[in-house]
Amino acid sequence: MLTLLAADSPYEHTWNSWTLHFYNWDIDLRAVPGFHDLGVSKFVLMMLSAAVALLVLGMWAGAEARRAHAEGRIPRGPAHVVEVFVQYIRDDMMAPNMPHHHRKPFLIAVFCTNFFFILFCNLIGLLPQPFGATATGSPWVTGALAFGGTLMLIFGAGIYEHGVLGYVAHLAPPSPFPVRWFVLLPIEFIGQFVKPFALMIRLAANMTAGHIILAVLGGFLTLSMGWGTAVMVKGASAFGFFAITGFEIAIAFIQAYIFTTLSIVFVGASLSHEH
Repeated sequence: MLTLLAADSPYEHTWNSWTLHFYNWDIDLRAVPGFHDLGVSKFVLMMLSAAVALLVLGMWAGAEARRAHAEGRIPRGPAHVVEVFVQYIRDDMMAPNMPHHHRKPFLIAVFCTNFFFILFCNLIGLLPQPFGATATGSPWVTGALAFGGTLMLIFGAGIYEHGVLGYVAHLAPPSPFPVRWFVLLPIEFIGQFVKPFALMIRLAANMTAGHIILAVLGGFLTLSMGWGTAVMVKGASAFGFFAITGFEIAIAFIQAYIFTTLSIVFVGASLSHEH
C-alpha cells in the first residue's frame, strides 16, 4: 500500500496488533527477540518511537538553551519552538488554574511531558509506514494517561497540599452535615473518576474518528476502476484525503492541548484552597 494510511481495513490503524506493515512487507513483532515477552506491540513501538524522539529533542533543545544562555541570546531553531511551548504551558495554561504552584518544576515537567508525548503520538499516526499507527486512538493508552497520570496526580497533589482529612473535607463544600457528608462527598468522590474517564474517551474518540476517515479515503485511492469513474472518485478522495490530513495535523495539536489543559484544571482544583 503506497498511500499514507491506506489499508485493507480502515480499523487497521486504530487497532493494536503484533504486525507492523512496511509497504509490501509485514513484520511480525513477536519474532523480534524479547518483544513478545516485553509486550512490545505495534502501539507500544509507536509510543517508544515518540519517547525516543522526545528524548532526542529534549537533549538537543537543552544543549542549545545552555549555549544560548552562555552567549546571551535566545535559543535558535527547534529549541526556540520548544521554549515557546513550555512558556505557554506554564504562563497561559498553568498560571490561571494553579497560581501558587505554576512555577514548580515538577508540575511543569509533568504537564509538558503530557503535552509533548500526546502530540508526538498523534503526529506519528500521520506518518507513512512503518508508522501510521496512532497509539492515542486506543482507550487503553489514553486510559493509562488519564487514570495512571492525571487521576493519581489529582489525588497526590490534593493530599500533599491539604493532608488526607483536609483533602476529604475539600471535596465536599460547606453545607448542612447530612448533605455534605452523605450526598455531596460521594458525588464529588465519584466525580474524581469521571474526570479522567472523560479525558480518556475524548482523546481516543477524536483520534480514532479522524484516522478511520483517512483510512477510508486512502482506500478509495487504491481501488481499480474505470477511467471516468477514477477521475471523479479518486480526484474527490485525494482532495478529501489531503484536506482531512491537514485538519488532523491541527487536531493532533488541539487534542494534546485539551488533554493537558483539562488535566491542569483538575489538578489545580485539587490544590486550591477554595472549593
